Amino acid sequence: MNSLRNALQGIRVLDFSQGIAGPHGACLLGEMGAEVFKIEPPEGDWLRVLGARRGKSSVLYATFNRGKRGLMLNLKDKKAREVALQMIAEADVMLESNRAGVMKRLGLDYATVREINPRLVYVSVSGFGQDGPYTDRPATDAAVQAYTGFSFGVSDMVTPVRVRLSLVDVITGIYTSNAVVAALLQRGRTGEGQYIDMALAHCITAVQGYKYAEHELTGGEISGELFAGIGIYKTADGFIAMSAMKEQHVIDLMTVLGLESQLLEPRFATPQGRFERQGELRQMMAERFARQPSAHWLPALRRADLIHQEVLSYDAYRRDPQVLARELFVPTDLNEMGTLPTVRMPGLLAGSPSPAPPPSIGQHTREVLCEMGLDAAAIEALTP
Repeated sequence: MNSLRNALQGIRVLDFSQGIAGPHGACLLGEMGAEVFKIEPPEGDWLRVLGARRGKSSVLYATFNRGKRGLMLNLKDKKAREVALQMIAEADVMLESNRAGVMKRLGLDYATVREINPRLVYVSVSGFGQDGPYTDRPATDAAVQAYTGFSFGVSDMVTPVRVRLSLVDVITGIYTSNAVVAALLQRGRTGEGQYIDMALAHCITAVQGYKYAEHELTGGEISGELFAGIGIYKTADGFIAMSAMKEQHVIDLMTVLGLESQLLEPRFATPQGRFERQGELRQMMAERFARQPSAHWLPALRRADLIHQEVLSYDAYRRDPQVLARELFVPTDLNEMGTLPTVRMPGLLAGSPSPAPPPSIGQHTREVLCEMGLDAAAIEALTP
């Protein structure tokens, strides 16, 4: 069986980006076999100082930059820019995440570098994109959640909430890697690279596409759940997530809960009636679930072949038999963080080798510059 691990073997990626979105996209390309160079300023990627830290780095940085070779280049310095241009001339892919105009001032914008490498796939990752009135606005995952309506969409459309996971950034990284692979395939046919404008706002908007359409169709009416039999219910000692979609599912669930007589009531007798009065129905279901512990309900739900899952903590999920059988978590050397679990990229075979540790700031600078043919004096001038 073939593995995606070597799919991009021979592809060279220069990752000038910082934060999560761009680095995650580059990391995924590395997971598929590309050689990825992480190029940081002297102070390092700003992600190194966010979240849980150890030494001079963070778990966030380590997770999204594993498998890369690290260089420190001060792009404000002319000689460092010359090195960057030399690397770009030999690269297949380049990612950056600066505000619009920064790379042009440095002489590293797409129009400039395309002259020396027309086969380059160049990706700019930003909050709002490279055109429009908001190009100069700074952006974060939380700000873009709010801006795109996502904060309402994941709630009840009345009270906005912030999803604490960096979902916008992670999704943007996935869309980025997807676009890069497509651009490389197209380059194989045309011989030409291309410029890709990847915006956080666009990516999370795409995720919500059907919700915008639904909102338009209903005239902005605040809708309930897709169907009445979905939700998370508290038991006497835990939580169970239910997804009773079909008519028979509803009948079986109500039977397990001892509420089958309610289906004879006119208000709950039809799917439309249950949808319109789902609040009442959920309240009845919640009261029944709360009477017994999860160990009482789970076997009964399983016997009825209903779609459900116990709500697990992170610890419980990582110990789950299905997770262990699929080898989803891989113990990975994360440099200063030590060995921590990382998640095998979906699609990669179980047993695939762990990626190399994430680099410390400039860890491979001298090594890479030597490979490029720079003499000792030039290397010394570029490395503090």
